[in-house]
Amino acid sequence: MGIPFMPVRGILGSDYLQVQPRFKTTTCPFSGRQVVAVAAINPDFAVIHAFQADTQGNVLIERLSDVDLALRAATVAMATVEEVVEPSQLQEDKQRRLLSWVNFHYIIHAPGGARPTACPGYYGLDGPELRRYLAAARDPGSFRAYLDQTRPPAAA
Repeated sequence: MGIPFMPVRGILGSDYLQVQPRFKTTTCPFSGRQVVAVAAINPDFAVIHAFQADTQGNVLIERLSDVDLALRAATVAMATVEEVVEPSQLQEDKQRRLLSWVNFHYIIHAPGGARPTACPGYYGLDGPELRRYLAAARDPGSFRAYLDQTRPPAAA
């Protein structure tokens, strides 16, 4: 949105104010009531995984997802996708919605890119692999070894 903070009322009185330095109480200039000012998040990169992209860069995501908020907040936005299709093949439905190409700097064709988590309609959650990933992620050395073992071979 390009604003430095968002006023929020729902977290007044919660412990978030004790542990989150990005949350500050302030007075609403219109109502005079206390609100919490939540500082904007401005990541350098946002990377999402999606179902499909068309050859023009439009991307099909889960309808109930709010990943477009992260994409707009980031300096650079990328999508990895299971499939790249012609524009006429990219169709919204009850489960999926379309994000315009203007939201993205890069689209990467990466079948299986959500693994070991799921990509509905393509593959399910891989429980044993996810447990292995989580165990490896506890230690930087173990995680590096995990990444080296699971990295796909370089294209020739």
